[in-house]
Amino acid sequence: MNYREAQEHLRAMGILMSKRDGRIHLNYSGGSEETAYYTQDLEDAIEAGARMGRSRKPMPNWFTVKPPKSSTGS
Repeated sequence: MNYREAQEHLRAMGILMSKRDGRIHLNYSGGSEETAYYTQDLEDAIEAGARMGRSRKPMPNWFTVKPPKSSTGS
């Protein structure tokens, strides 16, 4: 699996993966620095990201965008 394929696979699990200066950064969508994982090895990133994705389930309406409520009462 190449970097782009891994990135898409992990994104579907709620894990974001980015790469800068040879380091791969993994974190939950909206995660803090305390939940971040860094590595230089793609295989390690894939395995760690999969573990992260299995350990935390997305919220029920993770990708749902609700329209704003009308202030006119209609």
